Amino acid sequence: MTAPRYAWGARSLSRLQTCHPLLVTLFERVIARADLALDLSVLCGHRTNEEQAELYAKGRTAPGKVITHKRPGESKHNRQPSHAVDVAPYVGGSVSWAWPHYHAVAPVIRAEWAAMQAEGLVPAGVTLTWGGDWETLKDGPHWELSGLDDVPPPLAAARAGAR
Repeated sequence: MTAPRYAWGARSLSRLQTCHPLLVTLFERVIARADLALDLSVLCGHRTNEEQAELYAKGRTAPGKVITHKRPGESKHNRQPSHAVDVAPYVGGSVSWAWPHYHAVAPVIRAEWAAMQAEGLVPAGVTLTWGGDWETLKDGPHWELSGLDDVPPPLAAARAGAR
């Protein structure tokens, strides 16, 4: 077995720790995979309502393009722990916004999610969605969990084997 090439930096790890245990476990496993072709950086886990308001204002009442349709309190990033995480490829010493890089890492993330499901770590009805698959306002870094509202948090954490 080939040793992992990458590890989370302190800032990425701190951001990841604000996420639901299933996301923490998933991305700890992803970064350790030998078949991960690109390094990754966690851009955002939990986001406050104030931070969400700033993002929502972009392209509306603040300069810039619209980057979210979610008002404060509506985003899965606004939950504690966060049900969403933004993870970007880290290429040549900086975050990449190039779609080919996201398309290169998405299958690895999906494969690890499938492995977790096969190992019984993911409660029935819980799904993982990539923002790159959305029809509008595609979001390459965004990964979110759905179906957790029906799973009691202690059970979800225990089943995820949170580390």
